[in-house]
Amino acid sequence: MRATIQKLRQLPASLQGLLLTAVALLVLLASGPQSYNGYVIQLICVYAVAALGLNITTGFAGALSLGQGAAFALGAYVTAVLAGTYEWPFWLALLLGAVSGLVAGAATGFPAGRLGVIGLAMISLGLVLVVNDMLIQFRGVTGGMFGISGIDARLWFKSDPVDSLWVVPAAIAVVTGLCFWLHSRYRLSRLGQATVAVRDEPIGASALGVSGYLTKVAAFAAGSAFAALGGGLFAYLSAYISPDAFSPNLSILFLVMVVLGGSGSRLGPLAGALILVLVPLQLDEYPHVNTIVYGLLLIVLMRLRPRGLFSRSAAPAPKALQHVTDAPAVPVPARESGEPVLTAHDVKRSFGGVYALNGVSFTVHRGEIVGLIGPNGSGKTTMLNVVCGLYPPTSGRVVLQDTDLSGLSPEAIARRGVARTFQTPKTFPGMSIEEHLALAAPAGEPDPELLAACRQAVRRLLELGGLDPADRAAMTRESRAMSHGQLRFLEAATAISGCPRVLLLDEPAAGLSASEIEGFERVVADVAAAGVAVVVVEHHLDMIGRLVDRVVVLDLGTVLWEGPPAELHDVDSVRAAYMGVR
Repeated sequence: MRATIQKLRQLPASLQGLLLTAVALLVLLASGPQSYNGYVIQLICVYAVAALGLNITTGFAGALSLGQGAAFALGAYVTAVLAGTYEWPFWLALLLGAVSGLVAGAATGFPAGRLGVIGLAMISLGLVLVVNDMLIQFRGVTGGMFGISGIDARLWFKSDPVDSLWVVPAAIAVVTGLCFWLHSRYRLSRLGQATVAVRDEPIGASALGVSGYLTKVAAFAAGSAFAALGGGLFAYLSAYISPDAFSPNLSILFLVMVVLGGSGSRLGPLAGALILVLVPLQLDEYPHVNTIVYGLLLIVLMRLRPRGLFSRSAAPAPKALQHVTDAPAVPVPARESGEPVLTAHDVKRSFGGVYALNGVSFTVHRGEIVGLIGPNGSGKTTMLNVVCGLYPPTSGRVVLQDTDLSGLSPEAIARRGVARTFQTPKTFPGMSIEEHLALAAPAGEPDPELLAACRQAVRRLLELGGLDPADRAAMTRESRAMSHGQLRFLEAATAISGCPRVLLLDEPAAGLSASEIEGFERVVADVAAAGVAVVVVEHHLDMIGRLVDRVVVLDLGTVLWEGPPAELHDVDSVRAAYMGVR
């Protein structure tokens, strides 16, 4: 059974969607479209569509939404009004129902996207209560407590309802397969990768140019569109809808489906919908037991399967990006410093009136490696955070060639060619190595020589971590199982794969062995030789002495000394401040 499921998960998303549609149609053929069993199968499909949408919002984006039932109700009523009151064709009514969910999701996501998990949950829950009340109060449109009936499927405007009993069941089966395919494609897309990256490590995602806010809004809008489409299908399936069908409990039911099946997995919402439709139907004689069963299912699952019936799995990168490490060997030119690329002008940064940086100025040239050193608390990492936009400067400027970076967001600075690593690797546990590299891949057309050098550097970094870029199994495995050293190399490879103009390395040698440090030094030197300006924050002075062209020493937020590394040990002030030697 497990082997069969694994083979199904490895099928392309399009084939999985076709298979799902075929299975649903076969079951409907066996049971009959108007039979009780046929109704149950259709209801499972309808709920699965809504659960797939919630999986985008909650599973992929990590945003806890309790408002999926509101989008489901909105889609149902928009479809019902268009089909029942105005006699629109069923396909157009379904489409506009989905669009209404998309618009409502985006309208809700724009203000809610900047809130935390709890804030979004509260807003989405409030939306459910508001929509439920509106369904009752706007009786001129919704029919109030009496609802809307006569929801028939038509092929064209004002035409007679179709006679075939198979139109609605076939539409439900096809739309379910289509939604499963769209759900999978969303996860495989660059937007889906960005969404998962923001869920796993927001700061790391911003360092790759990903906007956490926009990805959350997109996920909320897409999830609501799925729910509204499911609601439209529900309207046709029932042929009559009223507010009683859309109680706040419906949103909880959708959430339980996602959690039970496996939040973030591609097959989980289907399994959750199957179980949570079939189990209550078996308990119809005991209506007060349903809620208890839901609770017990969650308790047992969280005990036995904390990640759900189907665990998350990293998605393969698009074919066009599967060979981001492929590059012919290129000769590395002798490293020469060129024009200024990054300049800090009298940068100050204070926290509560205390200056962590107090007038720091330095310049990094094209192809140059600058070491930024100093005792703990001297402002090294703070300086990198100011450069990449995590902290805006209190005063002063940071200039990238002719662009003032001061005040720009981290993702905007990253998109201008500033890449960085962190003291603790900020990688994405739910993504594969391939996905890391694909997400960071340059969007434009970088210099061919720089692109070849960066690809070669990426390959060498992965090999230093014991990872074979030619091993498809290793490249598509989630990074959560990797060691600290492997994550260190993966983070550096991800930063370099974007062909940056400036590369900021924050203590890259931490936790590495002597041989790994030596290999890392050679890679960084070759990247600089290709024209990348590099800033290294490091406590390994022997590494600094071998690698960098120039050293900037910070102490208490000011530049204590600047010069070649060979003279570092001869400067009394540096020895006193940094090494404790007088």
